[in-house]
Amino acid sequence: MTEKPLEQMGLRELRAIARQQMPAEAWHHFNGAAESKATFYRNPRSFQRYLFRQRVFHDIADPDITTELFGHKLPIPAFVAPVGSFSLIGDQKEREVAEGAGRVGAMVFCSQAAKFNPQNWRDATKSPLVFMAYMNRGREEVSAYAKLSQDLGFAAVGITMDTVRPVKIGDEVPLSTKDGKPRRGHVASPKDIEWMKQQVSLPVVIKGMMSAEDARTAVNAGADAVLVSNHGGRILDFNRAALEALPEVVDAVGAKVPVLLDSGIRSGGDIVKALALGAKAVLVGRPVAWGVSAFGLRGVERVFAVFSEEMKRVLCMTGVPSVGAITKSILIRDQN
Repeated sequence: MTEKPLEQMGLRELRAIARQQMPAEAWHHFNGAAESKATFYRNPRSFQRYLFRQRVFHDIADPDITTELFGHKLPIPAFVAPVGSFSLIGDQKEREVAEGAGRVGAMVFCSQAAKFNPQNWRDATKSPLVFMAYMNRGREEVSAYAKLSQDLGFAAVGITMDTVRPVKIGDEVPLSTKDGKPRRGHVASPKDIEWMKQQVSLPVVIKGMMSAEDARTAVNAGADAVLVSNHGGRILDFNRAALEALPEVVDAVGAKVPVLLDSGIRSGGDIVKALALGAKAVLVGRPVAWGVSAFGLRGVERVFAVFSEEMKRVLCMTGVPSVGAITKSILIRDQN
């Protein structure tokens, strides 16, 4: 059987190829989550509870899926998530992720847990970048990386706040992919947000918000954007899906700062659903890993091409002319 051209492949096919090609350790890591994986499975399943309200009497043929964040106009409201373990797939995979995102102009959130540092990311792509810190790396390193990110023209910096306990794969806490050392948790404090605001003049993003209370605390401490995320199911088993927590976070702080969503995105339709429930944009991790594993930087390009085509199809079929015009009215809660 002749394999399809990459330009005709969807995410399911990219995942299947990645499963064959990804080193076993990397697949175990990317497909893993805390304990029973209940949160991991709940994330994508939560999107299936919403159906679209189809409308065909309109003249919308080419909806506008561009968006703007931190002063940058972006081609799609989907960004590369701050994944620290692309290097498990291969030594050049962080660079290929950066270059692939650069070809489509997608914003990249860069994890301090990655082997690449801010200079490496900047050298590899012209895309807008956001540096995401882990406070357990120590304030000295975090400050140095945040200030370097500002000097390099990053769009924003941020802190991943939900690693009060380190991530788990099954019942194990894996060693750091950055340096092979044991992972450590870190007490989450709004004082860290206040401290980060003193280090740089860039917008500060706070990741790991799964409740209205935490989101309000983050914004009151100076957060310029909040990221609803349960760390892809790696932190707390039997947590809510990120999408389930999104509406209350939007209600609490959405009028003050942009609300982003991470965890569970598997299609362009998922992106539209998140935006309909109040997200400004979404972050994507595992699908980018499938793409870069299967076809390198061209695979990353293809992931974003699939998302773009699927988003435009949904907007056309629901009668929505642009990302900014998406509202809850296009969704129906599935009662089955």
